[in-house]
Amino acid sequence: MRNLLEWYLQWHPPIMHDLHESVPFMYTFSGQAPQQPALDPILYGELPWFANFEMSQMIKYGMPGVWTHGFVDMWSPGYLAFMSSNHNGMIRMYETFGNGGANTMKRKVVPPEGAGQTSREWYRPSPPYKEVEWSMRNNTNYMQTGVLSALQLTSQFPKVVIENFYKKSRNSVEDGKTNAPYGFIITPQADMTRVATLVNLLRLQGIEVGKATGEIKLKEGAFPAGSFVIKRDQPYGRLAKILLEKQNFPDPNLRTYDDTGWTMGLMIGTEVKEIADKAILDAPVATVGKLEIKGEMKSGEAAAAYAIINHGSNNLITLRFRLKDLKVQANEQAFKSGDAEIPAGSFIIAANQPDAHNKVKAAVESLGLNAIALSSTPNAPMHEVDLPRLAVYSTWGNTQEVGWVRHALDKFEVKYDLIYKERVKQGALRDAYDMILIPNQSGSGKRLVFDREPARKPLAYTKSDQFKSHGVYGESEDITGGMGLQGALEFEKFVNAGGLLVTLGAASFFPPEFGLTRKIDAGRTSPQFYAPGPIVEAEILQTSHPIFYGYTKKTLPVRYANGPLLNVPERDREQQILMRFPGGEKSVMSGLMRNPNEIRNRPAIVDVPAGKGRVILFATNPCYRWQNHGEFAMLFNTILHHNDIRTIEKKAAQTAEVK
Repeated sequence: MRNLLEWYLQWHPPIMHDLHESVPFMYTFSGQAPQQPALDPILYGELPWFANFEMSQMIKYGMPGVWTHGFVDMWSPGYLAFMSSNHNGMIRMYETFGNGGANTMKRKVVPPEGAGQTSREWYRPSPPYKEVEWSMRNNTNYMQTGVLSALQLTSQFPKVVIENFYKKSRNSVEDGKTNAPYGFIITPQADMTRVATLVNLLRLQGIEVGKATGEIKLKEGAFPAGSFVIKRDQPYGRLAKILLEKQNFPDPNLRTYDDTGWTMGLMIGTEVKEIADKAILDAPVATVGKLEIKGEMKSGEAAAAYAIINHGSNNLITLRFRLKDLKVQANEQAFKSGDAEIPAGSFIIAANQPDAHNKVKAAVESLGLNAIALSSTPNAPMHEVDLPRLAVYSTWGNTQEVGWVRHALDKFEVKYDLIYKERVKQGALRDAYDMILIPNQSGSGKRLVFDREPARKPLAYTKSDQFKSHGVYGESEDITGGMGLQGALEFEKFVNAGGLLVTLGAASFFPPEFGLTRKIDAGRTSPQFYAPGPIVEAEILQTSHPIFYGYTKKTLPVRYANGPLLNVPERDREQQILMRFPGGEKSVMSGLMRNPNEIRNRPAIVDVPAGKGRVILFATNPCYRWQNHGEFAMLFNTILHHNDIRTIEKKAAQTAEVK
């Protein structure tokens, strides 16, 4: 995807096609409401112009079932070909009728399969047949004809298309000069690695970023030299606004196809200041290419240990895996070394280990972290940060969300095994693993356990001469049926034997529904509740819990994941609820949540002892689409401190008894 974006920004095609399969017979994108108001109004004239032309041409050729509107909308900027619309071009997207295979099949298009898409509407004057014989050839013919029709219209009006492309770019520059906000500022912060993540993502999109060469004084305050400045008077100034501002959904009565909130500062955990003072446009800056953050290790002549400061950087988990041969401890309470404050959850590494100085220095500097030498071992409670034998569980029928978690773990160099129902049903999970992570998937505990409906014959996924790539990530003689009750029992055995089970988002329905957390209930919201990916406020209740190492505020923004409404018995709430949703309108930080009182004071993270082990349920999804980097550390802390939670819990209880 990044390669495609790089290609797009090099060649700047004014129109980009994106072909999909889903609905009968072909939907052609027309930019329906809710629409993103920051994009140029010209675009909203172009989209129905092309869609209606494509529809009329294909109907003329005797191809029924071509329609516009009524499907994908123009709110979220995150679809693949929106890289064109986001950069002053235009997306042409088609959804055609897939078959699940290349063979010709007789298909029943009326509900439930057609979901009401055979009715005649103003945007569907020639509806699909109620029954049809359909094949891959039909599918390809529809897509190809749609693309050729778009090319035909473009060839007839090339000057209009190019002029619109140019005008939208010029309008973006002028909009940044005449309408607030005129820019955004990111000041130097304690964790500069997340600042670099945000700046480099903006640069990846072609957005111009400058670094202040001196102090900037504006109505919003004074900003130091070295601050990062995004001015809006640039060709992609509209996109900068879309990505950095709070999303105010235009009409709460509308539904949308995807997320409603993505404010990057909130998602990445980096403070971004919106500027309404036009003077920002004249602020002197040096152009930023790629922002590289070099870490610093302040060494003493006779170091007893090194402290890697925990300011919340996700790179701490990478450092731990790179230093896997060294013993690493974490301080459970903050302490001071000279004038330096060492926050809880920092890494303490004894200097008398083989080549410790050089190894720590190289890792710290390359990962943008900060470390200091300690003249003596700290007099603070500590525990060893030993790495778990980690497994990530995936169903066969729902792998997309699992893929995003795997992507994050791979990028941060976390070692793990990917396991499926076949491995779970073998049993002896505790002999092989200390922690099993189940990413957000399936939508309910039942669907997670039973997964794909068994077919008339086994559906194999095995490596063969014909399918050489099959079995690279898992292999199965039959991917249907799920792990079943046998698999659920093996997970229970794993936890009872001392393992840590962690579930994210909708996967957190599984432990309550199948008795792994017997006293926890998992409910659902009412039909009146609607929350398509907003960013909401979450309140940390146990600030000293290892999951929250590196977090300095008691409230933080999280992406609402539509996980279960967890209910904990009153006598256990103080001990087991780690974070909760305050709920209410004021807690919605970006995007849309309809009836937000339904989640008032509901648990967001629960830590439940079970047998010799424990289950940690996230009603949130702290690892979503490589977007919410500000939440990654909660998952990474869980991995790093997987077997120390109970130890700390006991220490706290013993301290309370002494008092």
